[in-house]
Amino acid sequence: MTIHEAIFSTVRQPLLGILYMLITLQMTMLFGSFRTGRSRLFRVGCLSHLLISFLLLWFPFMDIDANHYYIHAPIPLPEARSPFTSLPVWTMFLYEAVSALILLWAFRDMYCWQKEHPTSQSIKETMDLLPAGIAFGKGDGTVVLSNLAMNRISRAVSGKSLSDLNAFQKALKEAEKDRAGQIALEDGSSIWQISSETSVVDDQSYTEMIATDITEQALIAEELEEKNRKLRDIRMRLDIYNRQAARIIIAQELLTARMAVHNEVGNVLLESRRYLKNPVSFDEEKLLQALKNTNTYLLREYEQDNTERDCLSDAVEMAEAISVDILIHGIVPVSDPYRSILASAISECASNTVKHADGDRLSVKISTEYDEVIYILKSNGENPKEAIHESGGLMSLRCLVENEGGSMNTEISPEFTLTIHLPVSLVKDVQLKTER
Repeated sequence: MTIHEAIFSTVRQPLLGILYMLITLQMTMLFGSFRTGRSRLFRVGCLSHLLISFLLLWFPFMDIDANHYYIHAPIPLPEARSPFTSLPVWTMFLYEAVSALILLWAFRDMYCWQKEHPTSQSIKETMDLLPAGIAFGKGDGTVVLSNLAMNRISRAVSGKSLSDLNAFQKALKEAEKDRAGQIALEDGSSIWQISSETSVVDDQSYTEMIATDITEQALIAEELEEKNRKLRDIRMRLDIYNRQAARIIIAQELLTARMAVHNEVGNVLLESRRYLKNPVSFDEEKLLQALKNTNTYLLREYEQDNTERDCLSDAVEMAEAISVDILIHGIVPVSDPYRSILASAISECASNTVKHADGDRLSVKISTEYDEVIYILKSNGENPKEAIHESGGLMSLRCLVENEGGSMNTEISPEFTLTIHLPVSLVKDVQLKTER
Protein backbone atom coordinates (compact mmCIF):
# COMPACT_ATOMS: atom_id res chain seq x y z
CA MET A 1 0.00 0.00 0.00
CA THR A 2 1.29 3.41 -0.99
CA ILE A 3 0.93 6.59 0.97
CA HIS A 4 -1.60 7.79 -1.63
CA GLU A 5 -3.74 4.72 -1.08
CA ALA A 6 -3.36 4.93 2.71
CA ILE A 7 -4.80 8.44 2.94
CA PHE A 8 -8.03 7.18 1.33
CA SER A 9 -8.30 4.24 3.71
CA THR A 10 -8.64 3.61 7.44
CA VAL A 11 -4.84 3.96 7.83
CA ARG A 12 -5.12 7.69 7.25
CA GLN A 13 -6.15 8.53 10.85
CA PRO A 14 -3.19 6.90 12.69
CA LEU A 15 -0.78 8.01 9.95
CA LEU A 16 -1.71 11.69 10.08
CA GLY A 17 -2.51 11.69 13.81
CA ILE A 18 1.00 10.56 14.74
CA LEU A 19 2.44 13.16 12.38
CA TYR A 20 0.34 15.93 13.98
CA MET A 21 1.55 14.92 17.43
CA LEU A 22 5.18 14.87 16.29
CA ILE A 23 4.84 18.34 14.77
CA THR A 24 3.38 19.65 18.06
CA LEU A 25 6.27 18.20 20.08
CA GLN A 26 8.79 19.57 17.58
CA MET A 27 7.31 23.07 17.92
CA THR A 28 7.50 22.74 21.71
CA MET A 29 11.16 21.74 21.49
CA LEU A 30 11.92 24.64 19.15
CA PHE A 31 10.33 27.22 21.48
CA GLY A 32 12.08 25.63 24.47
CA SER A 33 15.47 25.92 22.77
CA PHE A 34 14.97 29.67 22.27
CA ARG A 35 13.64 30.18 25.82
CA THR A 36 16.49 28.33 27.51
CA GLY A 37 19.20 29.87 25.31
CA ARG A 38 20.45 26.72 23.59
CA SER A 39 23.18 26.90 20.97
CA ARG A 40 22.50 28.01 17.41
CA LEU A 41 23.25 24.55 16.03
CA PHE A 42 20.67 22.95 18.31
CA ARG A 43 18.01 25.51 17.33
CA VAL A 44 18.76 25.06 13.62
CA GLY A 45 18.40 21.30 14.01
CA CYS A 46 15.01 21.70 15.74
CA LEU A 47 13.81 24.08 13.04
CA SER A 48 14.97 21.76 10.22
CA HIS A 49 13.25 18.79 11.82
CA LEU A 50 10.01 20.78 12.11
CA LEU A 51 10.14 21.95 8.46
CA ILE A 52 10.69 18.39 7.22
CA SER A 53 7.64 17.22 9.14
CA PHE A 54 5.54 20.07 7.71
CA LEU A 55 6.71 19.16 4.21
CA LEU A 56 5.83 15.49 4.67
CA LEU A 57 2.40 16.56 5.89
CA TRP A 58 1.94 18.84 2.89
CA PHE A 59 2.36 16.17 0.23
CA PRO A 60 -0.47 13.91 1.45
CA PHE A 61 -2.78 16.92 1.64
CA MET A 62 -2.04 17.69 -2.00
CA ASP A 63 -3.48 14.30 -2.94
CA ILE A 64 -6.63 14.79 -0.91
CA ASP A 65 -9.26 16.55 -2.94
CA ALA A 66 -11.91 18.60 -1.14
CA ASN A 67 -14.61 16.25 -2.46
CA HIS A 68 -12.93 12.98 -1.52
CA TYR A 69 -12.54 13.05 2.32
CA TYR A 70 -13.63 9.44 2.56
CA ILE A 71 -12.32 6.66 4.70
CA HIS A 72 -12.87 4.10 1.93
CA ALA A 73 -11.16 4.69 -1.38
CA PRO A 74 -13.51 5.99 -4.08
CA ILE A 75 -13.84 4.26 -7.43
CA PRO A 76 -11.97 5.16 -9.51
CA LEU A 77 -9.15 6.29 -7.08
CA PRO A 78 -7.83 9.82 -7.76
CA GLU A 79 -4.34 10.02 -9.11
CA ALA A 80 -1.36 10.94 -6.93
CA ARG A 81 -0.24 14.53 -7.34
CA SER A 82 3.34 14.09 -6.03
CA PRO A 83 5.95 11.36 -6.42
CA PHE A 84 6.36 11.20 -2.63
CA THR A 85 2.86 9.82 -2.05
CA SER A 86 3.66 7.00 -4.46
CA LEU A 87 6.16 5.62 -1.90
CA PRO A 88 5.15 2.71 0.33
CA VAL A 89 3.26 3.73 3.47
CA TRP A 90 5.86 2.05 5.68
CA THR A 91 8.33 4.81 4.72
CA MET A 92 6.04 7.36 6.44
CA PHE A 93 5.75 5.19 9.53
CA LEU A 94 9.52 4.72 9.52
CA TYR A 95 10.01 8.50 9.44
CA GLU A 96 7.58 8.94 12.30
CA ALA A 97 9.41 6.31 14.36
CA VAL A 98 12.79 7.93 13.67
CA SER A 99 11.32 11.36 14.52
CA ALA A 100 9.97 10.03 17.81
CA LEU A 101 13.44 8.71 18.73
CA ILE A 102 15.02 12.04 17.79
CA LEU A 103 12.49 13.91 19.94
CA LEU A 104 13.10 11.54 22.83
CA TRP A 105 16.83 12.22 22.61
CA ALA A 106 16.25 15.97 22.26
CA PHE A 107 14.01 16.14 25.35
CA ARG A 108 16.49 14.11 27.37
CA ASP A 109 19.32 16.35 26.22
CA MET A 110 17.26 19.46 27.11
CA TYR A 111 16.56 18.07 30.59
CA CYS A 112 20.24 17.31 31.22
CA TRP A 113 21.27 20.70 29.85
CA GLN A 114 18.86 22.54 32.18
CA LYS A 115 20.27 20.64 35.15
CA GLU A 116 23.78 21.85 34.33
CA HIS A 117 23.07 25.37 33.02
CA PRO A 118 21.11 28.26 34.60
CA THR A 119 17.90 29.26 32.87
CA SER A 120 15.24 31.82 33.63
CA GLN A 121 12.99 29.08 34.98
CA SER A 122 15.74 27.57 37.13
CA ILE A 123 16.59 31.03 38.50
CA LYS A 124 12.93 31.58 39.40
CA GLU A 125 12.71 28.17 41.05
CA THR A 126 15.89 28.86 43.02
CA MET A 127 14.60 32.23 44.21
CA ASP A 128 11.34 30.63 45.30
CA LEU A 129 13.33 28.22 47.49
CA LEU A 130 15.20 31.03 49.26
CA PRO A 131 14.14 31.75 52.87
CA ALA A 132 14.49 35.49 52.22
CA GLY A 133 11.93 37.53 50.28
CA ILE A 134 13.14 39.09 47.01
CA ALA A 135 11.31 41.39 44.60
CA PHE A 136 12.36 43.56 41.65
CA GLY A 137 10.18 46.26 40.15
CA LYS A 138 10.33 49.16 37.74
CA GLY A 139 9.91 52.80 38.67
CA ASP A 140 6.21 52.76 37.79
CA GLY A 141 5.57 49.89 40.22
CA THR A 142 5.52 47.05 37.68
CA VAL A 143 6.81 43.87 39.34
CA VAL A 144 9.51 42.20 37.28
CA LEU A 145 10.25 39.32 39.64
CA SER A 146 9.12 38.23 43.11
CA ASN A 147 9.58 34.97 44.96
CA LEU A 148 7.17 33.00 47.14
CA ALA A 149 8.40 34.48 50.44
CA MET A 150 7.80 38.07 49.26
CA ASN A 151 4.36 37.13 47.95
CA ARG A 152 3.51 35.65 51.33
CA ILE A 153 4.58 38.87 53.05
CA SER A 154 2.53 40.90 50.56
CA ARG A 155 -0.58 38.84 51.31
CA ALA A 156 -0.03 39.27 55.04
CA VAL A 157 0.41 43.05 54.74
CA SER A 158 -1.97 44.06 51.95
CA GLY A 159 -4.18 40.98 51.60
CA LYS A 160 -3.17 40.19 48.00
CA SER A 161 -0.21 38.92 46.01
CA LEU A 162 2.54 41.30 44.98
CA SER A 163 1.47 42.99 41.75
CA ASP A 164 2.20 46.69 42.39
CA LEU A 165 5.51 47.50 44.08
CA ASN A 166 4.55 51.10 44.91
CA ALA A 167 1.32 50.04 46.64
CA PHE A 168 3.26 47.37 48.53
CA GLN A 169 5.77 49.94 49.79
CA LYS A 170 2.92 52.17 51.05
CA ALA A 171 1.38 49.22 52.88
CA LEU A 172 4.76 48.49 54.45
CA LYS A 173 5.08 52.04 55.77
CA GLU A 174 1.71 51.71 57.47
CA ALA A 175 2.62 48.34 58.97
CA GLU A 176 6.05 49.55 60.16
CA LYS A 177 4.75 52.43 62.29
CA ASP A 178 4.73 50.54 65.60
CA ARG A 179 7.67 48.19 65.00
CA ALA A 180 10.54 50.44 63.88
CA GLY A 181 11.01 49.03 60.38
CA GLN A 182 9.94 45.48 61.24
CA ILE A 183 6.99 43.61 59.73
CA ALA A 184 5.17 41.00 61.81
CA LEU A 185 2.85 38.62 59.99
CA GLU A 186 -0.73 38.53 61.26
CA ASP A 187 -0.44 34.93 62.44
CA GLY A 188 2.63 35.88 64.51
CA SER A 189 4.72 33.16 62.90
CA SER A 190 7.60 35.40 61.82
CA ILE A 191 9.03 38.92 61.87
CA TRP A 192 10.70 40.41 58.79
CA GLN A 193 13.14 43.27 58.20
CA ILE A 194 12.65 44.77 54.72
CA SER A 195 15.21 46.92 52.91
CA SER A 196 15.00 48.50 49.46
CA GLU A 197 17.58 49.86 47.03
CA THR A 198 17.20 51.63 43.70
CA SER A 199 19.59 51.06 40.80
CA VAL A 200 19.71 51.99 37.11
CA VAL A 201 20.22 49.32 34.42
CA ASP A 202 20.21 50.28 30.73
CA ASP A 203 18.74 53.70 31.54
CA GLN A 204 15.86 52.00 33.37
CA SER A 205 15.33 52.51 37.10
CA TYR A 206 14.71 49.35 39.13
CA THR A 207 13.83 48.91 42.80
CA GLU A 208 15.18 45.89 44.65
CA MET A 209 13.48 44.83 47.88
CA ILE A 210 14.88 42.18 50.21
CA ALA A 211 13.00 40.79 53.24
CA THR A 212 15.06 39.04 55.92
CA ASP A 213 13.53 36.79 58.54
CA ILE A 214 14.62 38.20 61.92
CA THR A 215 12.21 36.28 64.13
CA GLU A 216 14.96 34.71 66.20
CA GLN A 217 16.89 37.98 66.48
CA ALA A 218 13.73 39.84 67.56
CA LEU A 219 13.00 37.27 70.26
CA ILE A 220 16.60 37.51 71.49
CA ALA A 221 16.35 41.33 71.51
CA GLU A 222 13.17 41.18 73.58
CA GLU A 223 14.81 38.74 75.97
CA LEU A 224 17.86 41.01 76.28
CA GLU A 225 15.63 44.01 76.92
CA GLU A 226 13.89 42.13 79.72
CA LYS A 227 17.24 41.11 81.17
CA ASN A 228 18.51 44.70 80.91
CA ARG A 229 15.43 45.90 82.77
CA LYS A 230 16.14 43.42 85.55
CA LEU A 231 19.80 44.45 85.59
CA ARG A 232 18.81 48.11 85.93
CA ASP A 233 16.64 47.14 88.87
CA ILE A 234 19.50 45.18 90.43
CA ARG A 235 21.91 48.07 89.83
CA MET A 236 19.54 50.48 91.55
CA ARG A 237 19.25 48.15 94.51
CA LEU A 238 23.03 47.72 94.59
CA ASP A 239 23.48 51.49 94.66
CA ILE A 240 21.19 51.64 97.67
CA TYR A 241 23.00 48.72 99.26
CA ASN A 242 26.43 50.25 98.65
CA ARG A 243 25.31 53.47 100.25
CA GLN A 244 23.98 51.62 103.26
CA ALA A 245 27.05 49.38 103.34
CA ALA A 246 29.32 52.43 103.48
CA ARG A 247 27.44 53.63 106.53
CA ILE A 248 27.72 50.20 108.15
CA ILE A 249 31.45 50.07 107.46
CA ILE A 250 31.95 53.55 108.95
CA ALA A 251 29.93 52.56 111.99
CA GLN A 252 32.00 49.39 112.39
CA GLU A 253 35.23 51.36 112.10
CA LEU A 254 34.00 53.80 114.71
CA LEU A 255 33.02 50.95 116.96
CA THR A 256 36.43 49.35 116.55
CA ALA A 257 38.12 52.66 117.32
CA ARG A 258 35.99 53.16 120.38
CA MET A 259 36.77 49.67 121.63
CA ALA A 260 40.49 50.34 121.14
CA VAL A 261 40.25 53.61 123.05
CA HIS A 262 38.24 51.99 125.82
CA ASN A 263 40.91 49.30 126.10
CA GLU A 264 43.51 52.04 126.25
CA VAL A 265 41.50 53.77 128.98
CA GLY A 266 41.53 50.52 130.94
CA ASN A 267 45.28 50.25 130.55
CA VAL A 268 45.74 53.85 131.65
CA LEU A 269 43.59 53.26 134.71
CA LEU A 270 45.65 50.20 135.63
CA GLU A 271 48.85 52.15 135.16
CA SER A 272 47.44 54.97 137.31
CA ARG A 273 46.65 52.51 140.07
CA ARG A 274 50.17 51.13 139.96
CA TYR A 275 51.55 54.66 139.93
CA LEU A 276 49.63 55.49 143.07
CA LYS A 277 51.12 52.44 144.79
CA ASN A 278 54.68 53.04 143.56
CA PRO A 279 55.22 56.55 142.08
CA VAL A 280 58.96 56.18 141.79
CA SER A 281 58.86 53.40 139.14
CA PHE A 282 56.74 55.40 136.58
CA ASP A 283 57.42 58.28 134.20
CA GLU A 284 54.98 60.86 135.46
CA GLU A 285 54.93 62.97 132.26
CA LYS A 286 54.04 60.01 129.96
CA LEU A 287 51.26 58.93 132.30
CA LEU A 288 49.77 62.42 132.40
CA GLN A 289 49.93 62.70 128.58
CA ALA A 290 48.10 59.36 128.21
CA LEU A 291 45.41 60.53 130.66
CA LYS A 292 45.04 63.78 128.71
CA ASN A 293 44.61 62.01 125.38
CA THR A 294 42.08 59.58 126.83
CA ASN A 295 40.00 62.32 128.45
CA THR A 296 40.02 64.37 125.25
CA TYR A 297 38.60 61.47 123.19
CA LEU A 298 35.98 60.64 125.83
CA LEU A 299 34.79 64.25 125.96
CA ARG A 300 34.60 64.41 122.14
CA GLU A 301 32.63 61.14 122.02
CA TYR A 302 30.22 62.45 124.63
CA GLU A 303 29.57 65.57 122.57
CA GLN A 304 28.71 63.54 119.39
CA ASP A 305 25.06 63.23 118.40
CA ASN A 306 24.06 59.61 118.82
CA THR A 307 20.41 60.09 117.96
CA GLU A 308 18.80 57.70 115.49
CA ARG A 309 18.76 58.63 111.79
CA ASP A 310 15.61 60.19 110.41
CA CYS A 311 13.67 57.83 108.09
CA LEU A 312 12.64 60.69 105.78
CA SER A 313 16.24 61.88 105.43
CA ASP A 314 17.31 58.33 104.63
CA ALA A 315 14.60 58.09 101.95
CA VAL A 316 15.70 61.36 100.36
CA GLU A 317 19.35 60.32 100.44
CA MET A 318 18.45 56.97 98.92
CA ALA A 319 16.62 58.72 96.08
CA GLU A 320 19.56 61.02 95.46
CA ALA A 321 21.86 57.98 95.40
CA ILE A 322 19.95 56.65 92.39
CA SER A 323 19.95 60.11 90.71
CA VAL A 324 16.37 61.13 91.53
CA ASP A 325 15.81 64.71 92.71
CA ILE A 326 13.17 65.07 95.43
CA LEU A 327 11.14 68.32 95.48
CA ILE A 328 9.03 68.64 98.64
CA HIS A 329 6.37 71.36 98.91
CA GLY A 330 4.28 71.99 101.98
CA ILE A 331 4.28 71.14 105.69
CA VAL A 332 6.21 68.04 106.71
CA PRO A 333 4.99 66.17 109.84
CA VAL A 334 7.55 65.46 112.53
CA SER A 335 6.15 62.37 114.20
CA ASP A 336 5.12 58.95 113.04
CA PRO A 337 3.15 57.50 111.34
CA TYR A 338 3.00 60.53 109.02
CA ARG A 339 6.74 60.81 108.61
CA SER A 340 7.42 57.09 108.13
CA ILE A 341 4.58 56.72 105.60
CA LEU A 342 5.90 59.71 103.63
CA ALA A 343 9.41 58.22 103.71
CA SER A 344 8.10 54.87 102.43
CA ALA A 345 6.12 56.57 99.65
CA ILE A 346 9.18 58.58 98.54
CA SER A 347 11.39 55.47 98.53
CA GLU A 348 8.93 53.40 96.49
CA CYS A 349 8.11 56.17 93.98
CA ALA A 350 11.79 57.06 93.51
CA SER A 351 12.62 53.41 92.78
CA ASN A 352 9.74 53.09 90.31
CA THR A 353 10.73 56.37 88.62
CA VAL A 354 14.13 54.94 87.72
CA LYS A 355 12.96 51.37 87.14
CA HIS A 356 9.84 51.86 85.02
CA ALA A 357 9.72 55.50 83.85
CA ASP A 358 13.43 56.19 83.33
CA GLY A 359 12.90 59.52 85.11
CA ASP A 360 15.04 61.67 87.39
CA ARG A 361 12.64 63.86 89.38
CA LEU A 362 9.95 63.25 92.02
CA SER A 363 7.64 66.04 93.17
CA VAL A 364 6.00 65.70 96.61
CA LYS A 365 3.14 68.00 97.60
CA ILE A 366 1.89 67.94 101.21
CA SER A 367 -1.38 69.63 102.14
CA THR A 368 -3.97 69.57 104.92
CA GLU A 369 -7.66 69.68 104.08
CA TYR A 370 -10.41 69.44 106.67
CA ASP A 371 -9.57 66.41 108.78
CA GLU A 372 -6.90 64.70 106.68
CA VAL A 373 -3.35 65.12 105.42
CA ILE A 374 -2.79 64.54 101.72
CA TYR A 375 0.43 63.46 100.00
CA ILE A 376 0.57 63.85 96.20
CA LEU A 377 3.66 62.37 94.54
CA LYS A 378 4.31 62.91 90.82
CA SER A 379 7.27 61.64 88.79
CA ASN A 380 8.59 62.58 85.36
CA GLY A 381 9.70 60.22 82.61
CA GLU A 382 7.64 57.86 80.48
CA ASN A 383 4.02 57.36 81.48
CA PRO A 384 2.75 53.78 82.00
CA LYS A 385 1.00 52.44 78.88
CA GLU A 386 -1.52 50.37 80.85
CA ALA A 387 -3.13 50.22 84.27
CA ILE A 388 -0.71 49.67 87.15
CA HIS A 389 -0.83 46.27 88.79
CA GLU A 390 0.13 46.81 92.42
CA SER A 391 2.64 44.33 93.74
CA GLY A 392 5.68 44.32 95.96
CA GLY A 393 6.47 47.81 97.21
CA LEU A 394 3.18 49.49 96.19
CA MET A 395 1.17 46.72 97.82
CA SER A 396 3.20 47.03 101.03
CA LEU A 397 2.74 50.80 100.97
CA ARG A 398 -1.03 50.40 100.57
CA CYS A 399 -1.15 48.01 103.52
CA LEU A 400 0.85 50.49 105.61
CA VAL A 401 -1.52 53.33 104.71
CA GLU A 402 -4.72 51.36 105.23
CA ASN A 403 -3.50 50.04 108.59
CA GLU A 404 -3.40 53.66 109.76
CA GLY A 405 -6.94 54.30 108.49
CA GLY A 406 -5.89 56.08 105.32
CA SER A 407 -6.43 55.48 101.60
CA MET A 408 -4.19 55.39 98.52
CA ASN A 409 -4.85 55.57 94.78
CA THR A 410 -2.74 55.81 91.62
CA GLU A 411 -3.30 57.54 88.27
CA ILE A 412 -1.38 57.18 85.00
CA SER A 413 -2.83 60.08 82.97
CA PRO A 414 -1.59 62.68 82.20
CA GLU A 415 1.35 61.55 84.38
CA PHE A 416 1.96 59.01 87.10
CA THR A 417 0.43 60.31 90.35
CA LEU A 418 0.30 58.62 93.76
CA THR A 419 -2.15 60.16 96.24
CA ILE A 420 -2.30 59.23 99.94
CA HIS A 421 -4.99 60.42 102.39
CA LEU A 422 -4.32 60.09 106.16
CA PRO A 423 -6.59 61.14 109.05
CA VAL A 424 -5.34 64.36 110.62
CA SER A 425 -6.04 63.02 114.10
CA LEU A 426 -3.03 60.75 113.88
CA VAL A 427 -0.59 63.53 114.77
CA LYS A 428 -0.88 67.14 115.84
CA ASP A 429 2.70 68.43 115.82
CA VAL A 430 3.91 69.55 112.39
CA GLN A 431 6.72 71.79 111.23
CA LEU A 432 7.34 73.75 108.04
CA LYS A 433 10.08 72.19 105.93
CA THR A 434 12.12 74.30 103.54
CA GLU A 435 11.17 73.56 99.95
CA ARG A 436 13.82 71.42 98.19
